[in-house]
Amino acid sequence: MMKTLLPTEMLKLVRQPSIMFWGFLVVPLVSVLLKLVIEGFLVLRMGQRNSGDIDLFLSAARSLSVSGNSLGHLLFALGVASVFFLEYRYATWRLLVPRHSRSELYAAKLFVCLIWLALGLLVVALGDMALNLLFSILKGQGGGSVLVSVGSFLSLLAAAGIALLELAVLASFVAVIVILFRSMIAAVLSAFLLAIGATLLQLYLGTDADRLPLPSYGAQALRDWLLAGGSPVSGVFGFSVLVGWLVILTGFGLGVFSRQQLAVE
Repeated sequence: MMKTLLPTEMLKLVRQPSIMFWGFLVVPLVSVLLKLVIEGFLVLRMGQRNSGDIDLFLSAARSLSVSGNSLGHLLFALGVASVFFLEYRYATWRLLVPRHSRSELYAAKLFVCLIWLALGLLVVALGDMALNLLFSILKGQGGGSVLVSVGSFLSLLAAAGIALLELAVLASFVAVIVILFRSMIAAVLSAFLLAIGATLLQLYLGTDADRLPLPSYGAQALRDWLLAGGSPVSGVFGFSVLVGWLVILTGFGLGVFSRQQLAVE
């Protein structure tokens, strides 16, 4: 059944190009554009002066921290909420529920969101690498060399996994809010307030906030361990927080969805 549901859900999203763009692609594209503008300005101002060597894969791994951006969460939440809210908006659950199990319907929508979120991360990583290669060529011999290594490539894969795990938690959170309140606006605002609230708590509490089991803190702890030589204990804590949120939210969302009266909607 999933073989038919996944293409169907993908087609529904593709036929909404504005949602697809603003909800899943605009954040990665803006991230690449900002790097282009900033690096281009530095090249124009500094010319070919030595700026040090560039680790291609490690730079791309660092660029994936865009998954923790608060404004990015707002737009990603818009995309995920649109996918889950579509059937509530047009009252089409009654056409799907008799043909597919609730778990298949829920999983299909969540998988489509994760696929597009992963594509967005791929755009960020490939864009970062392409720009680094471009500017290395423009700077010439005085601009440092481009480095690649197996270790940095593995770091890139790990960073991509962390970013996708963080966005999977966001997608599951948004799905729960949409299912509970049958409202897209409530889900988008809740996700944005969670991200902003975590930022404000960190400003107010400082390093003490890192002990709170919030998804953004867990993801940052993992990134610090991977890219900044942070404590392995903090990394394990961060991973546990993210996995815990993902399991609880997914299970809760599926449980609520399974008990909703959708046959007449």
